[in-house]
Amino acid sequence: MEQGRVKREEVKAKELLKESLPALITGGAGDDPAGVLTYTVVGATTGFSQLWLLLLSTPMLAAANSMAARIAVSARDGIAAVIKKRYGRAASFTIVLMLAIANIATIAADTAGVASVLQIATGIRWQIFVPAILVSLFAVLRREYTQVKRILVSLTAVLLAYVFAAIVAKPNWAAALQTTLIPHVGASKAWMVASLGLLGTTISPYMLFWQAGEEIEELQEGITIQTGEMGAGVWLGMVYSNLIAFFIVVAAAATVHAGGANIRSVADAAEALSPLGRAGMAIFVVGILGAGLLALPVLAGSTAYAIAELMGWPEGFGATGAHARGFLVVLVTALVGGALISLLPNFRPADALYYSQVLDGVLLPVLMLMLLVLSNDKQVVGNYKNPPWVNWMAILTIFVSLAADFAALVLH
Repeated sequence: MEQGRVKREEVKAKELLKESLPALITGGAGDDPAGVLTYTVVGATTGFSQLWLLLLSTPMLAAANSMAARIAVSARDGIAAVIKKRYGRAASFTIVLMLAIANIATIAADTAGVASVLQIATGIRWQIFVPAILVSLFAVLRREYTQVKRILVSLTAVLLAYVFAAIVAKPNWAAALQTTLIPHVGASKAWMVASLGLLGTTISPYMLFWQAGEEIEELQEGITIQTGEMGAGVWLGMVYSNLIAFFIVVAAAATVHAGGANIRSVADAAEALSPLGRAGMAIFVVGILGAGLLALPVLAGSTAYAIAELMGWPEGFGATGAHARGFLVVLVTALVGGALISLLPNFRPADALYYSQVLDGVLLPVLMLMLLVLSNDKQVVGNYKNPPWVNWMAILTIFVSLAADFAALVLH
């Protein structure tokens, strides 16, 4: 009897792990080089004081991705396609256009970020590495979805480098835990700007389109997804994402607190952590490389999913020939376009990140409201409507993102 119970628990654990893999990739991609830069600036300028915001945003992030996954699995279609059916082509086109512009700007900034840390490691000009980054990404993305998923899941493990970076920094863990559990709101403009950047980076629209696209890919692979139980798998991925963000903030706070004003690029962020010594720097650089190689396919993939759904094209990784040709063209165009932008003489990654976050900030509350309505619409999800906690967290996310947009206008 006991042996049978243990076996059933093992089967449940394996099923949960399998269901959490798409969310693990989504969550890991949220800690892209742009996110690493933001979290480093947050830690450097505000110390531990904003760690509680990561705790607050975790259920918000889980709720957002849970809604995206629920809609995709129930409707057997992606977010852009469902929005087009329910709200019309114009609404879907506007959302997809804003998403694509923000994604390509972020791809440009992330490409420059990955290349710049390679320059730190080798002393070779970072522009030389951009073609090599593209080649390595194309080598991954030409594979079947199952292989792509396996590679991206492996890259999420590289993000654990930031855990080691935080340990090497030897922070005051008691103070970090206290500020995580007890909210504190700073009165300065720098504190408010940093909080907006943290929340904007944590919950990004591209993650929602990617999560939905992955769920469709899972269904196409014949993987059974239990609509009513998908929340647990999503939670694992989102908790992992914000835990990594937590350790980045802690590492920066422990080493360069009050010195974040001069951090304007991923290279600056890496160099700012030089008090960690060579080992700490190496850990940080490895983390950036893994984060970039994970996030760039997700950014390009979410763009390709959205445009393919808008246009009514077949979609999916690893497809060849005429099948899903449009999807693959958009995927390649997004990566190459972003890489070319990063090579422009006057390109400034910090500006690209700022304006892409502005677009994301405008898009997020609108998209969240649509997802909230759709994931409670019986015609879309049938009997698998959101559980109450998802609805409440979605409403909170909408209000917080609107408040962040308003504050950004006032503070900028």
